[in-house]
Amino acid sequence: MPSPLPLCAIPPVGPGFRAMTSALLALGCASLLGCAKSAAAPNATPATIVVDAGNNQTGTAGQPLVTPLAVRVSDAEGKPVKDRRVDWDIGASSGMVLPASSTTNASGIATTIWTAGPVATTIRVSAQLAGLNPAVFTAVILPGAPVSVVATPEAATLGVGDTIRVRASLRDALGNTIVGQVITFSTLDAERASVSSTGLVTALAQGTARIVADASGRADTVPVTIGAPGTSLCGGASPITMALGEVSALTAGATSISACVTAPTGVNAEYGLVVVNTAGSFGTGAFVDVLAIGNTGPTIASLTAQDALGSAAAATTDLPIGGAIDDRNAERAAELARQEIAHKELTPLVPEARRWYASRGRTSALVAANVGDELKLNVNSSQSCSNPSTRTGRIAALSNRAMIVSDLANPAGGYTDAEYQSILATFDTLVFPMDTAAFGAPTNISPYGRLILFYTKAVNELTPRNANFTIGGFFFARDLYPKKAANGLAACAASNENEMFYLLAPDPTGEVNGNRRTKDEVTQGNLASIAHELQHLINASRRLYVNSGAVASEETWLDEGLAHIAEELLYFRIAGYGSRVNLTSTDVFATTARQAQFNTYASLNFFRFQRYLVAPESNSPYAPNDSLATRGAIWNFLRFAAGRQGAEGEAEFFRRLVNARSTGVANLQTVLSSGGFSDYLLDWVVSLIADDFSPATTAALQPRYINPAWNFRAIFPGLRVSSGAPLGTYPIAARLLTSSAPQRIVLGGGTSSFVRFGIPDGRSAFITFSSNGVRPAATIRAALVRLR
Repeated sequence: MPSPLPLCAIPPVGPGFRAMTSALLALGCASLLGCAKSAAAPNATPATIVVDAGNNQTGTAGQPLVTPLAVRVSDAEGKPVKDRRVDWDIGASSGMVLPASSTTNASGIATTIWTAGPVATTIRVSAQLAGLNPAVFTAVILPGAPVSVVATPEAATLGVGDTIRVRASLRDALGNTIVGQVITFSTLDAERASVSSTGLVTALAQGTARIVADASGRADTVPVTIGAPGTSLCGGASPITMALGEVSALTAGATSISACVTAPTGVNAEYGLVVVNTAGSFGTGAFVDVLAIGNTGPTIASLTAQDALGSAAAATTDLPIGGAIDDRNAERAAELARQEIAHKELTPLVPEARRWYASRGRTSALVAANVGDELKLNVNSSQSCSNPSTRTGRIAALSNRAMIVSDLANPAGGYTDAEYQSILATFDTLVFPMDTAAFGAPTNISPYGRLILFYTKAVNELTPRNANFTIGGFFFARDLYPKKAANGLAACAASNENEMFYLLAPDPTGEVNGNRRTKDEVTQGNLASIAHELQHLINASRRLYVNSGAVASEETWLDEGLAHIAEELLYFRIAGYGSRVNLTSTDVFATTARQAQFNTYASLNFFRFQRYLVAPESNSPYAPNDSLATRGAIWNFLRFAAGRQGAEGEAEFFRRLVNARSTGVANLQTVLSSGGFSDYLLDWVVSLIADDFSPATTAALQPRYINPAWNFRAIFPGLRVSSGAPLGTYPIAARLLTSSAPQRIVLGGGTSSFVRFGIPDGRSAFITFSSNGVRPAATIRAALVRLR
């Protein structure tokens, strides 16, 4: 096979441009918005945000914590900074904070009240301030007072001589288990059923019996129907025999959702139960109790490359995956804070900006632009409308739609004008038509009538010395706002009043922070950044000025997901693939050139998606945390949803998201109204476990459960995270369900659980799930799929 290249690396790999990971895109991929308010002293700049009070509390599920959360914001000299907005980011199933954002007082303190979610666990909130590492709060949440005993199964059917184990727990009003309580079991019909001290029930005679579980004066009763020997454990439920690849909904009963499944004769069948919480808020937690009777564990522990492709093809997948990046990378957290502040602080400027745009003369002469002309541009990446950091740039290349400006302070050994002109030609002929076809055209407020690509040392300065990530650039929506507004109304004085984004400059000697950047590395790395940033520019400019009445800033997770789609489209275009090929390891790694294309333009999406797959119960495609896992999940969901539109409908799907009035989950709900957003979520999670499980399974699946672009099971097994061994499997985390062993799952909004089990040849199993002894809420969606 060809010599391996590290996934996530930009070949050729040189010192200082290690692993352009999604942390590279953390700043470079997002709309950096933020309009700082006045500080305690002139030009005071926040340097730290630290916990002041409220960390490490112990509370009760569903109740406010006793001590309000407080952070202290200080400048570089330790002096308090006032009038700074702090945003409070809630973790999965962690409840809510009120207010969601607050402003520092004269002592630099900002506060909020934290109300715990329904789950007794360790919960998390982070306080975000643009450009700074967040302050993180955790709390240990305990159950409330005991309210009920919940026993499983809720009812049972046995034949004479059969046994079943009843399990029970004492719970609070929200369904949390109260540990350390003695459960006592008894039978009310000893002549028909006996029960041991551990809950093992034995059917003695035909008829009905009642088994009682008791704790702390509270009890639950399990009715048991006893028939002749050999009676089906499914009772009155009609058994279903699922074909390979068949997906079946479960039947809703009075207090649970269930199914009786029979394996076909001659087959030891394997199944997957998928459960997803479709609630729109990531902080909304829900309990799901899953129980199966009569089943076994899955027939195989995990799916390997050989299972997916056969031994002949498996050897082609042994490619390494690049350096691991922490999901809580400080630069990523700081970037999220900048984005969230921008969404709030630029919003008041939107009405006047739109009036300014509408009143501009459409026939006024453009400002002439010539190679060699110099421009003054603000490069402040943490404040939008104040404290400009002005750099002088020189126009180095021109085309009809764009121009490249090079910072005069850039390190020596950078691009020549001829090289800049070549880069601009690639932008004009490849990236611009690709992104505009998918997302629409950007606005044109520039006095030059062109987009600006600003190659500036200011971007290099954002990556610390010896960091394991590289910030490749950024888009800043403040540049779309007017410097001066009419009638003295609010405006953004530090705006550049141009459609533009900022890009990494070559630095072959490591002049900036010791990080060396060769021209070849920067050229390859920046191409994906340009595609990514152009999506942000299109999205922001159309929302602000083109789509009448639209909310001006898209939710971060959806904006980033669309920008990662732009990177993927670039890979498809460069590699010469369509989006419906079901690419395998052979397609992407067959030659050294194919490897390099995948590593440079596609590997980052796979790396981020891997972070989601290993923890789907704690990650969501619409979590408000901008983690690697969130980005990976929303990219994959968007790719799946686009695939459902047919080859001719994919671009229209992306354009509708960009050109919507609403944002986030509401945007997706509107655009996917024909299929229903919750239906798409359920179908997506089915696809994650079922698509390409085996060739036979895929052939039998309905098209709605297939991602036509990628065969993830064929590619992932040979990838390496960091310098470890190849993954060897498709890394989806799944629970293994055995008979009479209930499992409790906690799901936040958008999170999912994958539960695998087997049923022996010709046997039946009864699968049921509930939520604290009652039928789950409508936002909990589930389906069964036969995998083998």
